[in-house]
Amino acid sequence: MIEKSDNEAMNGDRPTLLFKTNTRGMPLKSALEFWQQSAGSLYDVTISQPEAFHTTHCTFRFGELLLTHCISVAQKLNRSSYRVAADGYDHFEIQFFLKGHWSRQDGRQEAHAAPGDLIIHDTAQAHAGSASDFSNLTLFVPRSLLAPLLMSPDEHNMRVLAAHEPIVGLLRNHLDALWQVLPLLDEKQAAALALPTAELVAATLNGGAREDTSQGVAAVQLGEIRRYIDANALDTDLSPVRIAAAFGISLRKLTYLFSGDGGVASYLQRRRLTLARSALRDPAQAHKSIAAIGLEHGFVYAHNFTRAFQRLHGLTPREIRAVAQRNWISGTNESQSWFARAALWGGNGSCVLDG
Repeated sequence: MIEKSDNEAMNGDRPTLLFKTNTRGMPLKSALEFWQQSAGSLYDVTISQPEAFHTTHCTFRFGELLLTHCISVAQKLNRSSYRVAADGYDHFEIQFFLKGHWSRQDGRQEAHAAPGDLIIHDTAQAHAGSASDFSNLTLFVPRSLLAPLLMSPDEHNMRVLAAHEPIVGLLRNHLDALWQVLPLLDEKQAAALALPTAELVAATLNGGAREDTSQGVAAVQLGEIRRYIDANALDTDLSPVRIAAAFGISLRKLTYLFSGDGGVASYLQRRRLTLARSALRDPAQAHKSIAAIGLEHGFVYAHNFTRAFQRLHGLTPREIRAVAQRNWISGTNESQSWFARAALWGGNGSCVLDG
C-alpha cells in the first residue's frame, strides 16, 4: 500500500516537496487506488490497459501553486458538469507534455497537443480528453490568483497553444527550471516565485506582452474593474452606469473593455451565477429556497434564474442543491479545496524528470 506521513516527515529538509510516488513494484490494486485518489479526485478516468498501469508522480508546492511531474499510461479523462457541480473545485491546470500526445474528446472542436505544446484545463468547466502513454509537467493555479490577471478568464478551457510560439517556450522553460530548482529552495524562497509564475502564465494566455501601451493600460484597467465587480456583485444597485462612473470612464469605453467577455452585464451575471452556485452548496443556507437565492443574486423571476444557471453550469439550481444535500448527509467536506485534498495523498518511491 502507499504509505502516508505528515508533511514534515515527507519533506525532511525539502519543505517544498508535497509528495512523491512510484507505483512500479507495488501491487496493481494499490497503484490503481492511488490513481483514483489523485487523478480520480478531479476526473472520471478510463485506463486503456488497466493491467499494465503504472505511474511516477511527484508534486512540489510553492506559495499557492503546485507543480507536478507525472509519467503514466494511455487513458481518457472526463470531467462532467455533474462533477464540476459536485466538488466545486476551481483552479487552472497549465500542462506541458514532455512525451506523448493529448487530444480533445468533447466533439465540439479539434484540439491536439504534441510534446512542447501548452494545454489549459479549467476545472470550473467540463473537460473530455485522451492521452497516449505520457510524461507531463503540470502547474496548478487557484482561480483566485490567476483569473484577475486574465483578459478573458472563462475562455481558456482545453485551449492548446503551439510549442513554436516564443512566449509558450518561455513559460515551458520557466516551469522546467522551477522543477529543477524547487528541491533546493526553502519554503519562503519558493513562495516568492509564485506570483511571478502566475504573471508569466497570464501573459502567455493573454497572448504575450503587448507593444501597444494603450492596450496594456486597458488590460490593467479591465483587471481593476473586474475586481470591483467581483467585490460588489451582490449589490442590487450595481449596474454598468455605476461601474463606469466609479472608474470615471464612458459607457462606450466600458463596453469596449468587456467586449471579450460578452459585455459587462454578461460578466456581472456570470459572477452572480457563480456565487449562487456556492450559496446552493452552502449548508448554512439550506433553509433558503432556490427562488430566494436567485433573488439575492439578481434574478427577480425564478424561471429566469433556472434558465441562466443551467446555461452556465450545465445543471439546474435544484440539481446542484440535490448534489450538495447528498454530500452533507455523507459528511463530504465541500469547503475543502482540491489543494488541501492533494496534501493528504502522501506516497513513497522516487520521481525522475525525463525530457
